[in-house]
Amino acid sequence: MSISEDLLKREDLRSLLFRDTWQNLIPAVFRDVPTYYDKGNAIASLGHCSRWSNRFAVAIQRHLPRGARVLDVCSGTHDIPLRLFTNDPTLQVHTVDRSEHMTAEGQRRARERNLTIHAGVCDAHVLPFADNSFDAVTLQFASRHLEIIKAFKEIHRVLKPGGIFCHNDMLRPASKIVEIPYLAFLRFSVWFTAMLFGSSAESKKCVGYFANAIRHFYTPHELAVLLEGVGFTGIESCDFLTGVLTYHISRKPKI
Repeated sequence: MSISEDLLKREDLRSLLFRDTWQNLIPAVFRDVPTYYDKGNAIASLGHCSRWSNRFAVAIQRHLPRGARVLDVCSGTHDIPLRLFTNDPTLQVHTVDRSEHMTAEGQRRARERNLTIHAGVCDAHVLPFADNSFDAVTLQFASRHLEIIKAFKEIHRVLKPGGIFCHNDMLRPASKIVEIPYLAFLRFSVWFTAMLFGSSAESKKCVGYFANAIRHFYTPHELAVLLEGVGFTGIESCDFLTGVLTYHISRKPKI
């Protein structure tokens, strides 16, 4: 498979529009938000975020053997690993995230539960692992802040043949009837959250960015096409409200 010209152009445009924000403002945002990150997501998703993440974790679990070696990319506060451990404490979990502050909060939550999560701080576009290292890779609520083709190729590289890639994010709704009011609500909810929790000046500068990042992102169908273009197969997906929240589970082909 290969990535279509249209998707490559979309990535070029995303990089042009948002590279400065990704490199400079987003790190500052995630230095500011660790302690109220979950509450902010709850507001932005009208309370659906945690329930949807749990549904995603249950779907992942159906594909994982006991004791699987799992990598959570852009792990933040370790939300997905902590959910996965609930059903299988034998998992070997590694995480990476660019933010040392989000990682520190995730490690604190893991210690509270007496769980061991091997966490590293690094760039998701250059993963510090050998080829064919993991049975599963997960990525939740971060793709909008990434050069997604580059990140997906790295994830494909570190997966074992037959391993699964599980992706969950707020995507661009497939329906304009949903997209227009949703993006307006998202702008308001991010602004409201920033005011409510006394966010930093850098976080407040990103109020418009979060909606714009989705407006230039991918619909659920487009993301499935992109996954195929990178080399994943057997793609299954499930969405809420025509793509406001969508997860995809795909597989690296066996050799």
